[in-house]
Amino acid sequence: MNLYKQLKPEVKKAIKRSAKKYPHSGRILIAKLYLHTMFHELTMGDIRDLINLSNTNDNEWDNINWKYGDKLFKVD
Repeated sequence: MNLYKQLKPEVKKAIKRSAKKYPHSGRILIAKLYLHTMFHELTMGDIRDLINLSNTNDNEWDNINWKYGDKLFKVD
């Protein structure tokens, strides 16, 4: 399953809203999320864009959040 489908619903909704305001950045990010299936496949730039476009507060993230993206993606 690709990363876009694994996004938490509130993160996906925020990205869609931001993509309307920043269509180029939104399209590129969404395409990368469809392309990859594992969080570690994203570059730090991709993760930064994901955090910014989803309006996620990363100030309180610990090492696990940065390694696995648990704040952004559904955990099975």
